[in-house]
Amino acid sequence: MKLMQILEILKNEEATVEEIANRTGMNIPQVKRLLLRLLSQGKIESLEKNGKLVWKAKEKDEAEEKFKYI
Repeated sequence: MKLMQILEILKNEEATVEEIANRTGMNIPQVKRLLLRLLSQGKIESLEKNGKLVWKAKEKDEAEEKFKYI
């Protein structure tokens, strides 16, 4: 699945939209759409580095894990 492919990349390293597109063979609009979906699910986050927007997998917060089933 394409979402899992992107998530696996971002679990190991930070990447830009262009880098993800190059590694997955997807086009940039498709990657952006999937990144927004993962962002809305709380699985990834974005940050600015050296003037570029990069994406990474969101680190799990212990408190968040503890209360996720409540």
